[in-house]
Formats: sequence, structure tokens, C-alpha cells
Amino acid sequence: EKGSLRREFAVVERVVSIAVDFFPWNEIENFAIALKENGFRLLICQPLQNGWSFDFERMRRATQNRSMDEMTRLEKQALALASDIPTLVDGRLKPRSGAFNHESTPVIGMIKTLRNIPLHPQGWQVFYDLKPGERTPAFIMHEDHISVLTWYLRITGGNDELPNWGIIRLEIPLKFFTKELNGDWRHIDQYSQLVCDYRCRDQAYSRAPVSIHPVQRAEESLGAIFSHSDRLINHFYHLTGL
Repeated sequence: EKGSLRREFAVVERVVSIAVDFFPWNEIENFAIALKENGFRLLICQPLQNGWSFDFERMRRATQNRSMDEMTRLEKQALALASDIPTLVDGRLKPRSGAFNHESTPVIGMIKTLRNIPLHPQGWQVFYDLKPGERTPAFIMHEDHISVLTWYLRITGGNDELPNWGIIRLEIPLKFFTKELNGDWRHIDQYSQLVCDYRCRDQAYSRAPVSIHPVQRAEESLGAIFSHSDRLINHFYHLTGL
């Protein structure tokens, strides 16, 4: 059934991202081996566009971006393993567009952080007037390597929150909509209802207004499996003698 989502997965790894150009390569190799023996994997950062810097924030972002790139690569690999299974992706489809067939893969992107909302004044009025379970009209967005059909959906609300409270954006490949779904708008309503049914109902969860229960459950499961981040950081410092 095209309206159902049957797969949930989480890719779990402990990684360390560093800039290696400042160290002898034999030290980098020994460091990578030692990390692997203790459950970590070394990621090598790409040089900054204008060269390495003494600016701590720029260097921090470089290591963070390398970790995020690796996470995207692993997500794409997981998507490619079973491209015929309906899947809800946490985030935009564009970074993962090479991992699935735009015409036949039933994949939905769920964007929780809304930036650069491309609406005209009337569209903004519709956006703010949404009630829980309601969506805006769908429209087409053309991006590099993929065109998507997208719409905004309020999955929760009430209690006099901010006007954009509980609104997310959903998107599906435009080719999938026109070919597999035959341009039938009823599927858009079914997807929207499904996400509303999945919504997080635990108000103690910090991102509950724009999150879904499977994401919360995955975070709680991973939190139970892994040590607290402070403990991992201290363990890393102990291993490296920093």
C-alpha cells in the first residue's frame, strides 16, 4: 500500500573528525588504529576553501560538517539497500537523491526546521491559519538533481503557541507523484494523515511539536545503548592523553 511507511532504521557509529594535514601520516595511521580498537572511527576533514585557520569556530564547523557528510552517506546507503520499501526520511530529499529511483521509490522527506519559506502573501496567510491536521496546497520545487512536490502541514497546535508552532514540510519526488501515484492528490492527504498519526505526543520531549514518535523512540533507544556524551568525551581524552 503506497500510503504506508514500513521501515524505520538508525545508523549508529562513534566517529572522530579531525584535520590531519598538521601531523605526520604515520601518527595519523597509529591514531586511527587505536581509535578503532576502542570503538571509534577516524574521519578526515576536507581542507577549508581558503585554507586552514586559527579561527576555532571555522575549524569546529569543518569537523562537524565532515561528520554530517558521513551521516548522510550512511543514510543513502541504507536507503539504497531496499529502495522499494516506503520510507520516511528525516530531512530533505536532495542530499540523498542519488540513493533512490525518483520514479519508483516511495520515499517522503520530512523537514522540521523551516528556512527560506517560498510563499507569497496569500500563501503565508494560509500557512499561519493552518489547524492541526491541515496542510497548504502542494507546489513544485526544482533543486539540483531532483524536483519535488512539497507542502506544509501542521501536526499539532493549540494552547496559544507561536503562529508557526507544530508546522513541518513534507516532500516527495515529483516523478514518483506523476508516474507511480498518477498525479492523484488523495495520496498527499494520506501521507499527511499518516504523519499526523505518527506525531510525538510526549510534551516533555523538546522537539515534540515538530517530531514523530519513531524518531523519539530511536533517540531513547540509542540513549539507552550508548554512554552519555560527556563520558565518551572524557574517555576519548583519556585515550589520547589530551
